[in-house]
Amino acid sequence: MTTTDKATMAVGLLGAGAVTTGAALLHPSAGWIVGGVFGLAWSYLTARAAARGAA
Repeated sequence: MTTTDKATMAVGLLGAGAVTTGAALLHPSAGWIVGGVFGLAWSYLTARAAARGAA
């Protein structure tokens, strides 16, 4: 994993955390829903990459 990959991962995680926190500040249930959607999307993309042999 290159430095660019690590930086991209960190920025992506911080961004997802910021969006989830912002939604939770508006309404606590929205924070859980947004966090769950990010989790599902991450799981889907990871599984797809693993199936292609890229992971």
